[in-house]
Amino acid sequence: MKMLVALALIGLLATSAFAGLDPDPDMLGLYFDTEGMVVCTQANFIDHVPAYILYTNPTIASTRGFECGITVNGRTNTSITVTYPLPATDVGAQDGNTFNYITGYSTPMPTAPVTVMGTLDIFYLDTNPLDFVLGPATPSSDPAGMYPMVMLDDFSLMTVGTSTNGEVSAQLNGSCTVVDNEDASFGAVKALFR
Repeated sequence: MKMLVALALIGLLATSAFAGLDPDPDMLGLYFDTEGMVVCTQANFIDHVPAYILYTNPTIASTRGFECGITVNGRTNTSITVTYPLPATDVGAQDGNTFNYITGYSTPMPTAPVTVMGTLDIFYLDTNPLDFVLGPATPSSDPAGMYPMVMLDDFSLMTVGTSTNGEVSAQLNGSCTVVDNEDASFGAVKALFR
């Protein structure tokens, strides 16, 4: 019985791609659906692909904005534009293959378990796979410069996490190697059976 349980746990941990909403509170991620379930998709040359910056499991009732940077590895010609769910001011700028979103909404926006912060239109003009890495904006309001942030009702900023901790957050035409940052390692699982 122990062997069967161990094999089942190893199989679960060995799965390279994750699907499903990150259960941790206050997370920002990039998804190809508004429910936070799809991190990998396919596209043809000149397709327009929607992607969503999602604030998941918020601990605040409303937000006045956010900041993050999205680096697109493998991008040569692909164009990315953004729209917001409310009138907004975005002072972020593109820096090479990093798109910075430093955005304030005109009014506080109520949050939900999955809140769309921005919708990207990815105009795919490349022939190779694209890897998207979501992290802090440049420049960042985070003193450590390590995390994305959301704006609270009083205009202060709060750091939020990402489910991949600086690794690939989403992939277009890739082999779907997006991996959720899990606290349990194989060694930790193995130690349960000693």
